Amino acid sequence: MTPAPKYERIAEELAERCASLPPGTRLPPEKILAEEFSVSRMTVRQALERLNENMVVTRSPGRGTFVQRPRVTKNQQLTSFTEDMHARGIPASTRLVRLDEVTSTTEQSREFGLGPGAALVRAERLRYGAEEAICHETVYLPPQLASALSASDYEQSIHAALRSQGAAPVSATRHTSAALFPRKVAALLGSSADAPALRVKHTFRDSKAEPLYLADSFYRADRYEIVTEVERFD
Repeated sequence: MTPAPKYERIAEELAERCASLPPGTRLPPEKILAEEFSVSRMTVRQALERLNENMVVTRSPGRGTFVQRPRVTKNQQLTSFTEDMHARGIPASTRLVRLDEVTSTTEQSREFGLGPGAALVRAERLRYGAEEAICHETVYLPPQLASALSASDYEQSIHAALRSQGAAPVSATRHTSAALFPRKVAALLGSSADAPALRVKHTFRDSKAEPLYLADSFYRADRYEIVTEVERFD
């Protein structure tokens, strides 16, 4: 069996070290690591690039290489952002950016079973984990349902607010795609416009399979991942 390249073995060892270090810890410079592992700086650079690709570290030109915060993992269960954060011991919070009324698009009208150009309530929100902006979310609700919610409800879990009104989401259709942040969203999240993002669109439904609300979310790909378990049936 051909042994793994040196840079991969170095990357594995450094990944183990990073797992025990607090996020934001600066790793030694390439020159120091090259001396420690008795390899060239190019080999160390390859190892660090592999860690950067695997989102174990983040590299900042002129500043160095830093241990990255672990990503939040989303599975296939129907849980809210708040529940996902709390399950990992991460404080969650939400900031309401905008709350207004808009005219539905053709796609939104189809999802809700409404006529063209129907009125919808739109809530634009920033979702935080441990005071770090992770997600930009835009929610669309029919006015009748939105009338049961107060402005403060949008700064908490909408799932919980709807549950208290007897309209709990029990199922959803989820569409996930790779995307780039819109410039405005990138600014709100403190990210660059060319940074990779996960775009997740949900249609949430009640116990009668009736649509409750739509959510269009942009997640920072360095802080969030979606894991799906699959099984083969022959």
